[in-house]
Amino acid sequence: MPVHDPTRRPVPHPARRPDRPRGPVHGGGERGRRGTPPARPAPPPGTAVLVTGEEELAAALVRLAVAAGADLHRDDPGAPVGGAAGDAALVLAGADADPGRLRALRRPGVPLVVVGRGPLDPSWWQAAAGLEADHAVVLPEAQDWLLERLSDVADGRGRPGPVLGVVGGTGGAGASVLAAGLARALADTLGGCFLLDADPRSGGLDLLVGGDALPGLRWGDLTGVTGRLGPHVLRSAVHLGAGLHVLPADRRGGPGPDPVAVWTVLEAARRTFAATVVDLPRGGLGGLGPVLGACDDLLVVAPGTTRGAAAACVVLDELRAAGTGTARLVVRDVGAGLDAEDVADAAGAPLAGVVRPDRDLDAALELGEGVPGGRRSSLRVLALALARDRAARATGPAAGALR
Repeated sequence: MPVHDPTRRPVPHPARRPDRPRGPVHGGGERGRRGTPPARPAPPPGTAVLVTGEEELAAALVRLAVAAGADLHRDDPGAPVGGAAGDAALVLAGADADPGRLRALRRPGVPLVVVGRGPLDPSWWQAAAGLEADHAVVLPEAQDWLLERLSDVADGRGRPGPVLGVVGGTGGAGASVLAAGLARALADTLGGCFLLDADPRSGGLDLLVGGDALPGLRWGDLTGVTGRLGPHVLRSAVHLGAGLHVLPADRRGGPGPDPVAVWTVLEAARRTFAATVVDLPRGGLGGLGPVLGACDDLLVVAPGTTRGAAAACVVLDELRAAGTGTARLVVRDVGAGLDAEDVADAAGAPLAGVVRPDRDLDAALELGEGVPGGRRSSLRVLALALARDRAARATGPAAGALR
């Protein structure tokens, strides 16, 4: 993988005056004018807890944890829940585990994996189903899968953070602006967010968020990247402050992000950050199947016009053909007089919200100052509503299926 050159000077925004302050975007509104409160720090690397009396199974899982660099805590059934066990990011259990003990150990959002050593008879699967696990897996077949889960724990994330994809229904619809505003709102709400510029023709999201003069990794530094990326790589991307990082397209030339590289970075971002926002390209959506499938929410942005609704229909059809879930429509009010609900009905998608005209926003973007974070901004209001809705769903109980 190419090494980032820290001496490289980023390409500046052409409209920014030399005396104009440059830096990260900030949250706003009344609190923003008095000083933006610091975001919550990212959680420290977690541990996994193991609940089983089967010594051979325990030994096999300990070896996997050592290989992954994860801290595996063997639960003492007679001890009160707390310490390493109470902070576990992943619970591993044998089919012999006590259901009551597992309920006491699990916190909302922490996955439970029941593990066995093959060959197994049907009674094992019945016992595993009775433990209400997210997954039931068998060694040695599931060794690579378990290594990935334990590596996630070693990286500090037991469950991948949510992914929100944003794509324009037409060119110039404002999808990148919404993606930037949503990323800032998620960083403020969840304590951290990664903004992934997946459009090779975007010109660089760092221009949009006022970070073009800041150091950090761009896509050109990750040309041809494959395999598993560690958290330190993504934390070397452009840092906009208050928990928000962005990996922008590179204006130095060269190939843009390909689908394999986008998926590699997205996988790492899900493990590293509390949330990830992907600014998707309108063209080539069919080749981004795994990326689209990883999105917990998909938002299509379209102007509130008849042609905007018609163009959004084409993008929505491409998303459905790629096997994604339900995408929602964000309508940008351009003063055409059409009702946003009518535009959504014409496009055939549920309405997620409306972005009203904002002259201050347009001026700030043209000068390269980034997306304003004022709470009175229509963009900020919508972004915060979407972020809080996602945060509420992310803190719900884990839901999974037996494997």
